[in-house]
Amino acid sequence: LLLYRGQTVCDDSFSDNSAIAICGLMGYDGFDSWRNGQFFDIQTSLEIGLDDVFCSSGSWDSCTSTTSHNCGHGEDVHLNCVPEEEPVVDVVFTIVNEAGEDGQGRGLLLYNGQTVCDDGFSDNSAIAICGLMGYDGFDSWRNGQFFDIQANL
Repeated sequence: LLLYRGQTVCDDSFSDNSAIAICGLMGYDGFDSWRNGQFFDIQTSLEIGLDDVFCSSGSWDSCTSTTSHNCGHGEDVHLNCVPEEEPVVDVVFTIVNEAGEDGQGRGLLLYNGQTVCDDGFSDNSAIAICGLMGYDGFDSWRNGQFFDIQANL
């Protein structure tokens, strides 16, 4: 179900160009399908917020639309965007022990050989970074200066 500011999008003037433009705007490579209809119970509790989404090309800059509508929820757009392919990334994170050697998954986190600041770091950060490094997850993390080598990095 495609939402615009928490409201549904009507299919009037909607086309493949509209789908390409909207998926691109949301960071996807494109779309593989779209359809209209009332398929979810939640739709009736939502307002219809966008109508007449006409795009002359696959770029959002080519699109026009209106926030007034003449639609029912049977015309709500359901869009299936295609995610970007995961780029092949060289792992630039390492974990070292106090001697600066491979910490076997425990120790000081480095990015391109430099320490990682804890500003904004969270459990989600730990999950993502450990995943990039080939681990299934993490059991703990903490911040602070615990190794003498940190003063040299």
